[in-house]
Amino acid sequence: MTRYLIVRLGQVVPVLLGVSLVVFLLVRLIPGDPATAQLGARATPALIQAARHRLHLDEPLWQQYLHYLGGAVHGDFGTSYFYQTSVFSLAMARVPLTLELIGLASLMALLMAFPIATLAAVRRGRAFDQLARLAFTAALGVPSFWLGLVLALYFGVRTRVFPVVGGGTGGLDTIYHLTLPAFTIAISMLPLLGRSLRSSLIDVLQSDFVLTARAARLRRRFYLQSYLWRNSILPLITVYSVNIGWLLGGTVIVEEIFGLPGLGSLLINSITTRDYAIIQVVTAILAVFVIASNLLTDITYMLVDPRVELHR
Repeated sequence: MTRYLIVRLGQVVPVLLGVSLVVFLLVRLIPGDPATAQLGARATPALIQAARHRLHLDEPLWQQYLHYLGGAVHGDFGTSYFYQTSVFSLAMARVPLTLELIGLASLMALLMAFPIATLAAVRRGRAFDQLARLAFTAALGVPSFWLGLVLALYFGVRTRVFPVVGGGTGGLDTIYHLTLPAFTIAISMLPLLGRSLRSSLIDVLQSDFVLTARAARLRRRFYLQSYLWRNSILPLITVYSVNIGWLLGGTVIVEEIFGLPGLGSLLINSITTRDYAIIQVVTAILAVFVIASNLLTDITYMLVDPRVELHR
């Protein structure tokens, strides 16, 4: 385990370097000039040139990238010209809300996926199975931004059951504020998790040990927990880890729709204002999320299935 963790952590450095380089080049393709966005369109050419020099935008790209890497090595990711503060401290202050949103959405998706997929697999080919597959297909085609707007309009504006702006003040109030955005993300995750779990459960149901459990007349609750779910969960973990990047992308849009002060809304606002430093540090944090989730997935494999060996 220790050797495996050391190797995987060593692989993080080149991955982050590659991500930083790609993002650094892509943000330079965003139309508009950060200096002009900072000072306004009516600023004189001299002031704009001075701002470009202060932001190192008048240097060649390779020098700008080396300057960014040099600061990052020393923990200095730059200062936001829009917020006038350290971009790292600004981004880290918004990390907890984004993690809470992802965690609540994942929990909701799993709580919906397990019973639906289990009943669909046990009643394969019957009416409930056909209805579940139809629901999965329909949910897969629903854009998260459209669903978020519909939920906000009905449950937030018309009926006022849930708030549609803000992340709450902590505890149950935060869960209350995150219910609608988390449900929006959970619905987009449900088809992927549910279809994967259903297929895995169907394969396990045809296994000899399940047939033996049924022949021994074990209670359904017992062999569901001890036989079906435990032997079907690995593909579910794989699907979740593979789609973690897509999940983060959906979180970015949902945060903007519901006005949540998380990393997603910060990233979109920074793209609008051409705040390069914030875009780069937020993207790096999201990349760390993906890398950490993949590492946790491998460790979870070993904990769930002792036959899995990490060094292979």
